[in-house]
Amino acid sequence: MIFLHGELLAGPYSAGLGDPAKADAPIPGFVGPDGEGGARLPDGFDGFINERNYVNPLFFGWARAWSAFVRADGQAAFSDAGLALGPVTGDNFDVLSLGDLTAAQIGSGAPVGEITLHFTDALHAAPIRNLTGADFVVFENGLVSASGTGGAGVGGVFAELAYVEVSSDGINFARFPSVSLTPGTPVTTDSPGPIPGYGTLDPTNIFNLAGKHVNAGGQSWGTPFDLASLINHPLVTAGLVDLNNVRHIRFVDIPGNGSFVDSVSPVGHPIFDPWRTSGSGGFDLEAVGVISAAMTFDAWQDLRGLTAPDRGPAADPNSNGIPNLLEYAFSRLPAQNGDAPDPTHLEIHADRLELVFTRDERATDLTYEIQARDGLITGSWVTIARSSAGQPFTGVDGFTPTITETSARPLASVGVIRRVRVADVQVMTGLARRFLRVKVTQAIPP
Repeated sequence: MIFLHGELLAGPYSAGLGDPAKADAPIPGFVGPDGEGGARLPDGFDGFINERNYVNPLFFGWARAWSAFVRADGQAAFSDAGLALGPVTGDNFDVLSLGDLTAAQIGSGAPVGEITLHFTDALHAAPIRNLTGADFVVFENGLVSASGTGGAGVGGVFAELAYVEVSSDGINFARFPSVSLTPGTPVTTDSPGPIPGYGTLDPTNIFNLAGKHVNAGGQSWGTPFDLASLINHPLVTAGLVDLNNVRHIRFVDIPGNGSFVDSVSPVGHPIFDPWRTSGSGGFDLEAVGVISAAMTFDAWQDLRGLTAPDRGPAADPNSNGIPNLLEYAFSRLPAQNGDAPDPTHLEIHADRLELVFTRDERATDLTYEIQARDGLITGSWVTIARSSAGQPFTGVDGFTPTITETSARPLASVGVIRRVRVADVQVMTGLARRFLRVKVTQAIPP
């Protein structure tokens, strides 16, 4: 059980913000000295709140275009689909609304709001891939509620939900399996009403539905989606949706009176959310951040903002003695200070040297080699393990070092940043000296 702003929330899934240990832990849109999740927003005067924060560099890309936008209620407000493109802002008015339906419209089968976002174009052809942990993150404008009406009441989340579907060809879409454990009565009645009358939901009862996390009021957290949960989807097993080539994501609004259901067998649980709402009614899409896209050094977004002389692989713009190529290889920030001075370190476990470091499995243009030798004057380095093109480390040339790779980030939902431990193939007993190193080589495109 967890507390969110004084409310006791008891469901099995993550809360509306923070909650790092849950498998679907929300991912901050902003990070920095002013605290994870603190959105950098104008303060209404001449400055900013969370002024020292910046957009989370975990994100490698954002939606680039849109199509097939349908606003269910036909209202004009919050209907600029372009607001769903580009980086997260944390501004709860910088959104595209999919609109809401009345009970009569739902009963008659009226179409719900939806939109498809595109993540590749002629200049940027890296699709979303199925890597470790969350592959993309959806930001809606949910907020911690000060209203006691319906659902979770004060301290719950005012959040409007949507199904999420992915496609590699723009024709066949696989919908994420979802769970809704919200108790079986609507959180509001069929009336637009003022905002204090809108209901709230307990986000710990919701899984794999976009919109359950807080992205308003100075807090910016997004809902993670892991493509691995679609491995057994019929369209995936039939080869019609390629989870390593996702180029389109579709959002389908859920009018939350319980008429729409989750994917739990045999018939699904009814889904309830604040309903019926107007203005920015229905699901409000703010941004979609891509985590699992292939990356090369030359396209590494953390080089942006640096002058041309500071962007090369041998340059060291933050003067910490570590060149850009190794900052890239060890998942560090080349233009900022504050990282540990040495990206690798040695430990001894069970009488064996163990080399420990961090890597990013999205870096497809690097080869890492773990090498060993007995002395620095005589002998030569021998490679005992290798990783290429983002793949896990394996022993090579008959060597069988002990290798472990785990998530290096405290959020359980984030997995692409890996903590690597490689134990030497020789015990220390009887050795006068022993050395381990990691050698990083960049593949140069033809």
